[in-house]
Amino acid sequence: MSNIDLFHDFLLHEKRYSRKTADSYCLDIDLMRRFFAENGEIELEELTRDDIEDYLGALYSEEKVSSLHRKIAAFRHFYKFLQKREIICENPTLLIRTPKMDKPLPHLLSREEMNKIISFNYPDDLKGLRDRAIVEMLYSSGVRVGELVTIRVKDLDFREKTVTVLGKGSKERLIPVTHQAIESIENYLLKRKGGKDPNAVIFCNLRGGALTERGVQFILDGLALKCGIYRKITPHMLRHSFATHFLENGMNLRYLQHLLGHENLSTTEIYTHVSIEQLKKVYREAHPGSK
Repeated sequence: MSNIDLFHDFLLHEKRYSRKTADSYCLDIDLMRRFFAENGEIELEELTRDDIEDYLGALYSEEKVSSLHRKIAAFRHFYKFLQKREIICENPTLLIRTPKMDKPLPHLLSREEMNKIISFNYPDDLKGLRDRAIVEMLYSSGVRVGELVTIRVKDLDFREKTVTVLGKGSKERLIPVTHQAIESIENYLLKRKGGKDPNAVIFCNLRGGALTERGVQFILDGLALKCGIYRKITPHMLRHSFATHFLENGMNLRYLQHLLGHENLSTTEIYTHVSIEQLKKVYREAHPGSK
């Protein structure tokens, strides 16, 4: 029985790993074995740290970072097993560094999709006025949905067109909002019971209670279908769209950091990658050589 087979049994019966995980780990190890067998007939038990890093380097341009993470985990477990069974003296994977995981780019709405939602013919009733105000506020301020549902009437300065938001870590920030958003909120409050009571939350459900984050998601689910957008829209997508569209229009990254309430600039910088991806997409569509 090979050491890979022994390792497979060890994962199943001693570590109690699932068969899928055990199979995946052993496949990764066997692929490495084949690679070295075809390139010099080096046995797995003879590999050094440099050998394994060279192998991972050869895979780097072809594999996702998540796949490399799994392979490295498999190799570490395998060589730890061999060392424990005294098949090898030293574990060559001890000092191998794991590559940083790529940060997933945020999902956002295109300008065309955003325009469909903004220009939708909302009914002139309490629900329609509220839903328009929610969309306008999310897209014009970039607030998180958790911040949106806690905004009170007194937090809005209707004259200066600003809103004070209590963000993460109980930190307040002052955000400008558009004239359209202020107008939509005023129209909604005029129709709503309680009107401009300073201590009342702005966005309520149709029974008069404070709207929840889940309630906002439910509103967007229905709105997407009515607007002819056949994919899931989340409040966070409107926040991402706000940030990306502002950045594409030349907003300073530091200003955007403040508007979004990010503690670190590095969190805001992900939107520069989104803009670059959009630029590449437009380039590929427009360039004659890409046809």
